Amino acid sequence: MIVGIGTDILKIGNLHPEYLKDGDPFLKMTFSPKEIDAARKRQNPIYYFATRFAGKEAVFKALGISPEHVKLAEIEILNDENGVPRVQLYGNLLEEAEKKGIQTIFISLSYEEEYAAAFAVAE
Repeated sequence: MIVGIGTDILKIGNLHPEYLKDGDPFLKMTFSPKEIDAARKRQNPIYYFATRFAGKEAVFKALGISPEHVKLAEIEILNDENGVPRVQLYGNLLEEAEKKGIQTIFISLSYEEEYAAAFAVAE
């Protein structure tokens, strides 16, 4: 049963390159170490970071949680062995999802030259 849906679009240029440098507080507050590592392996990491950022925004909207209660690093979006993005929740977000009976979050990520978009379904 679908509990919630969420979508987000991000102008990639809004992610300033200085935010994505190692040790930057934004990077640590927003992405897990595994996500940072996966992005760094890409030819152009900005697209990876942008789609994951949009994805995290879509996920918390699907969870029906107010943004002030969200720590984006508690949402991890990594590709599985087939290249499909998968969502893993941690900490307070995992607890909130469990309270709502959410067992799975499906996500679709996409980008074009200037924009990244994401759509999430909480089930």
